[in-house]
Amino acid sequence: MTPARRWLALGGLCLGFFMLLLDSTIVSVALPAVARDLHADASTSVWVNSAYLFAFAVPLLVAGRLGDRYGHRRVYLLGLAVFTVASVGCALAPGIGALIAWRAVQGVGAALLTPQCLTVIRSLFDPPRLAVALAVWSAGGGAATVAGPIVGGVLVEAWGWPSVFLVNVPVGIVTAIVVLRFVPLSRRVRVPLPLPAVVGVTAGVLAVVVGVQGTGDGVLAEPLPRIALVLLGALVVAAVLVVQRRAGDRALVPLGLFRDHGFVTGSWGAAAASFCVGSAPIPLMLDLQRGRGLGAGEAALVLVPMGIACLAAAPFVGRLTNTAGPRVTATVGAVLLVVSVALTAVLVGSGAPLWTVAAAFTGFGFANAFVWSPFSLAAVLHGDPATIGAASSTFNTVKQLGAVLGSTATAVVLAASTDAVALGVLAVAAVGAVVAAALLPGRPRPTVLTGAVVHGAGVGNGLGYPTANLLPDDGGRVPADGVYVGSLSAATWSEARHALVSIGSNSTFPDRPRTVEVHVLDFAGDLYGTPVELTVGARIRRQRTFSGPDALVVAMRDDERRARALLTRP
Repeated sequence: MTPARRWLALGGLCLGFFMLLLDSTIVSVALPAVARDLHADASTSVWVNSAYLFAFAVPLLVAGRLGDRYGHRRVYLLGLAVFTVASVGCALAPGIGALIAWRAVQGVGAALLTPQCLTVIRSLFDPPRLAVALAVWSAGGGAATVAGPIVGGVLVEAWGWPSVFLVNVPVGIVTAIVVLRFVPLSRRVRVPLPLPAVVGVTAGVLAVVVGVQGTGDGVLAEPLPRIALVLLGALVVAAVLVVQRRAGDRALVPLGLFRDHGFVTGSWGAAAASFCVGSAPIPLMLDLQRGRGLGAGEAALVLVPMGIACLAAAPFVGRLTNTAGPRVTATVGAVLLVVSVALTAVLVGSGAPLWTVAAAFTGFGFANAFVWSPFSLAAVLHGDPATIGAASSTFNTVKQLGAVLGSTATAVVLAASTDAVALGVLAVAAVGAVVAAALLPGRPRPTVLTGAVVHGAGVGNGLGYPTANLLPDDGGRVPADGVYVGSLSAATWSEARHALVSIGSNSTFPDRPRTVEVHVLDFAGDLYGTPVELTVGARIRRQRTFSGPDALVVAMRDDERRARALLTRP
C-alpha cells in the first residue's frame, strides 16, 4: 500500500470521527429549539443527549472484538451506515420520544465506528509515522469540538433544528466512499464472542454508566442507589474478565492488556483528560450566555481562537513525539490543560474582560492538540493483531467513562456553586492526566547486544538481502519482535556501520526459530565467527506474514528506504 493511499485512508477515518464529535456538540446547541418545537420539558429533553451517551458507551467493549472477528473496515462502515440512517430518523422525528429513540440508534452506530478508527490507524502506520497519523486524527476531533457550537448556531438559526442531523448525511456518504476506496480489508481474527460474556459485559457497563449519570428523578436520582449500581456493574464486568482469563488473547478483554504499562497509563491519562475536556466548555458557555448576556453565536465566537490553536499545533505533535517521546508530548498537553482551565476559572470568577478569557482558553486548544495522540499511542503501540481490537475498545470505553464522570461532576458542582468553581474542579481533575503523562514511557533508548555471527538458513542471501545471524551472549535482553534501524560494530572495522535489524520468527517461512538477523547497509562481506556489538534503535515496523518471498522483498526494500531516511534525518 503506497504512502499516499495510507494518508487518504486516514482522511476517510478522520472524516467519520469528525462527524461523530461534531454531532455530539452541535446537538447541545439545538436542544432549546428541539424542546420548544416538540413541546418537551427540560427533564425529558435531557434524554436526547443521555440516550445517545448510554447507547454509545455501553457497546464499546464489544465493538472492538466485532471488528477483530468480522473485519474492522466492515464494522466501521456498518457503524457509519447506522449513524447516518439514524440521523435522518432524528431529523424526521414527529415527537420527542421518537427523537430519543433515534438518538439511541445513533449512539450504537457511533460505538461500532469509534474503536475501529484507532485499530485501523495502528495497522496502517508504524512508528515514526504512527505518531503523526494519531496527531492528525486527534486534531480532527479537536476541530469538531470547536466547530460544533458555531455550526450548530448557524444551522439552527437558518434552517431549524432538523438541519443539525441532516448535515450528517452528505458527510456520511462521502466518508463511506473514501473508506471503501482507500481503507484495506483487515485480516479477520478468530475470536470467540460467547453470549454470556457479551451480555454480562454489556449489562455491567450499562449499570456503571446509568449509575454515574443518574436519571434525574426516581430511585436513581438518589446517591446511594447510584453508587450501589456502579459497584454492581463493576463487579459484573470484573467477574466476566476473571471467568474469561483462560482464553488469553482470545478473551473479550484480555487481562494481559492490564500488564502493559503503556496501555494502563495511556488509558488512565485519557480518562482524566476526557473528564476535563468533555465538560470544560459547559460552565464557560453558561457564564458567557447566562452571566454576560451573550447570544449562542456570540459566545461560540469566543472559542474560535481555541480551535485555531488546536489546528495550528497539530503538525508539531507528531514531530515532538518522535523526537522526545510520548512522555514529553503528553506532559506538555496535560500541563497546558490544567493551566488553561484553572486560569479561565480565575478570569470567569473575577469577571475579567472577554479577550482575556478567550486568550486563556486558547491554551485549552493547544492542550487538545498535544494530549490525545501520546495517550492513544501508548495504549496501542505494543498491541498485536490478536489484541489490538480489544485494546482499542477498552481504551475508548475507559476514556468515555471519564467523560461521563466529568459531565456528572460538572452538573453536581453547577447545581451547588458557580461556573468558576466548576472550572476549578475540572482543572484539579486534569492533574490526573499530568501524573499519567509523567509515567508514560520516554524516548526509547537503544539496546546494545553483544555476541557472534553464526550460520543461518541463508534465506536473506537468496533474496538479495544478505544478513548476519547474531547469537547474543547470555544475559542479553533482546527487544520485542520487529524490524529496527540500528548499527553494527566489528573488531575489524574502524567504525560502526548502519544496519537493518530483524528480530523474531518470520512466519512467511514456516518452522523458523526466533532469530536476530542484521542486514548491514552497503556491505556484502563475510562476518561468520566474528564477535560483534549490535545497537538496536527505533522500530520501523512489527513482524508480519507475507504472501511469499516476492512480497517480503518489496517490504524489505521499503524498510531499507525508511531506515536510510531515518538515518539521514538531522
